[in-house]
Amino acid sequence: MQRIGVFICHCGINIASTIDVKDLACYVKKLPGVVTAEDYTYMCSEPGQDLIREHIKKYNLNKVVVASCSPTMHEVTFREVVKSAGVNPFCFEMANIREQCSWVHPDKSCSTDKAKAILSASVSRVRLLEPLQEKTVSVTPSVLIVGGGIAGIQASLDIANGGYKVYLVEKEPSVGGRMSQLDKTFPTLDCSACILTPKMSEVGRHPNIELLSYSEVEDVSGYIGNFTVTVKKKPRYVDEEKCTGCGDCITACPVRYEPIERPPITYPDVTEEEKKNLDKIIDKYGREKESLIQILQDINLKYRYLPSVMLKYVSLKIGVPLSRVYHVATFYPAFSLVPRGKHTIKVCMGTACHTRGAPIILEEIERQLGIKSGETTKDLQFTLETVNCLGCCALAPVVVVDEDYHSITPSKVEKLLKKYQKES
Repeated sequence: MQRIGVFICHCGINIASTIDVKDLACYVKKLPGVVTAEDYTYMCSEPGQDLIREHIKKYNLNKVVVASCSPTMHEVTFREVVKSAGVNPFCFEMANIREQCSWVHPDKSCSTDKAKAILSASVSRVRLLEPLQEKTVSVTPSVLIVGGGIAGIQASLDIANGGYKVYLVEKEPSVGGRMSQLDKTFPTLDCSACILTPKMSEVGRHPNIELLSYSEVEDVSGYIGNFTVTVKKKPRYVDEEKCTGCGDCITACPVRYEPIERPPITYPDVTEEEKKNLDKIIDKYGREKESLIQILQDINLKYRYLPSVMLKYVSLKIGVPLSRVYHVATFYPAFSLVPRGKHTIKVCMGTACHTRGAPIILEEIERQLGIKSGETTKDLQFTLETVNCLGCCALAPVVVVDEDYHSITPSKVEKLLKKYQKES
């Protein structure tokens, strides 16, 4: 038989100021299965908790609903209260009528009606709850970490230093991941190897870490604390116990790599002048793969964008996959894959500039140039852009042409554009 008790908290004035708790209690008493409903100023206080215990014993309650704040704050508290009074803690339900009701509705009538709906749903839910028993099972105090990048390495060390066994699985022959391919780390520009190498060495020799490199996880079964994992270790072709890493096995290995003859590289169709300019830029950085960003910066500066044939040329010259070149070229907003004007006009649309007429100035510039924001004029003289803020609100409204700041009005637009047209 359902014997439900409902307890409504005032939460001081947090709930009571916008919800009629007396009316709410009267409404709840009429719901099926409810044998008692009480309200109290602070239900989470010791007197409030005692009130719940008293009513559980007095009315022989087997289900309890508390309407108050978020379950994140006091659900554990009220579960312990009902448990101490002899009610299964899993037969408890908490209704949030503060964050989800009283705090978001200023109208008391509306807020009370919503609270009634929330409590009605909570009472319906608690009627379906069944007593549960907590079980204790033995667990294996060890951890499996998949991936030996810097995150996996650091997690392994933290857990292992806490005294737990760690299995670190890495599909590559060595740990280190992407960080091992970097020269410096953002934002401090610290040496990547200086940070990573000591951690790689520590993982290899830590007594609580079993490193399974050149391995992959094939299957996972079981449950939390008792997982069974199948790990496939790829063949080493050497005795790991005897290997010292001297490298002499390379000369004695009967298997030889025969290089595949590849057709000669054919470079994309660039003019002799462009080829000369590109070779000068590439040679400036020693044709190093790591200098890709600097090379693209110089090309973008000279041509004001990155032509597709030049990206292909750079890819072949420095041996970087074209997909990687395009990845870098499209990642940084300073790069452009379409032609840009000789002069870049940036119209500030920040709050100060916007309120002082920036939209009108933008419209005037668009009218006189015959383009929209984000476009370039056909004669490649101007590229028009908008920015969120230029950091000089006292001069608002502000327009930046190349590197020059101008406090401007719609009547000054024509004069400003003519100034830069003459310079061209």
